Amino acid sequence: MNKIAFIGAGNMASAIVGGIISSGLTSAENIVLFDKNENQYNRFDNSCMHAKSIEEAVVASDYVFISVKPQVAKEVLSEIQSINDYQSKTFVSICAGITISSIESYISNARIIRAMPNTPLLIGHGVTALCKNSNVSSEDFDFIKQVFASSGFVSTINEEDMNSVTAITGSSPAYAYLFIKSIYESAKKLGFNYDFTVEMICKTVIGASQMILNSSSTIDELIQMVKSPNGTTEKALNVLNENNFEAIIHDAMDACAKRADELSKSI
Repeated sequence: MNKIAFIGAGNMASAIVGGIISSGLTSAENIVLFDKNENQYNRFDNSCMHAKSIEEAVVASDYVFISVKPQVAKEVLSEIQSINDYQSKTFVSICAGITISSIESYISNARIIRAMPNTPLLIGHGVTALCKNSNVSSEDFDFIKQVFASSGFVSTINEEDMNSVTAITGSSPAYAYLFIKSIYESAKKLGFNYDFTVEMICKTVIGASQMILNSSSTIDELIQMVKSPNGTTEKALNVLNENNFEAIIHDAMDACAKRADELSKSI
């Protein structure tokens, strides 16, 4: 079975490992972890191997996930650069904003896959966008697709769209959390204090999302289905429109994508 290393053992690495093991793609004994903070290992199956260095993790594995913060990527890549047989490995970077060409400037002629997963991978409902360089074989790319598919939905895109997809799927769970939190706080102000309030709101959002996915109607048509002339929904939507709700979302996503562009220049 394939051996898979994770350089950086945070939440996202934990989610990916959980999907790998539960789907049977490989066993915990074939997972190699390296993190400077050994307390991070506590979130993983006890059977996972703990490497003493980046080199040890890379040498022991077929696939290497670079799952550190973008600001740390330069340090990690510099260490990998000094490993003699790194070109025999397939590297998967989940570092936001870090381009394949930037990675290649450290580990030339390597097999590199770039991934943008989001945090719902932690519960098996993630969304991951993938792209690769020409050195990656179809077999290797298909395996990595399976890895991320074990924890959610996977889409292959062009690399020039990766920073945009960071705003669309990578960071957007936070927008959704803030939206739900705002409804919840408003519900409390309206005197609605039941324990199940958050569940009601979340299930409403899930239901609305399923309507978009399963209905032949457009999103605008679905809005009209809820909105009656001079009714309650129309009054609420008027307030959102008067305060430029859509423009605020556009600006937020633009700021996210621009930050990803900035990070791409950091190594």
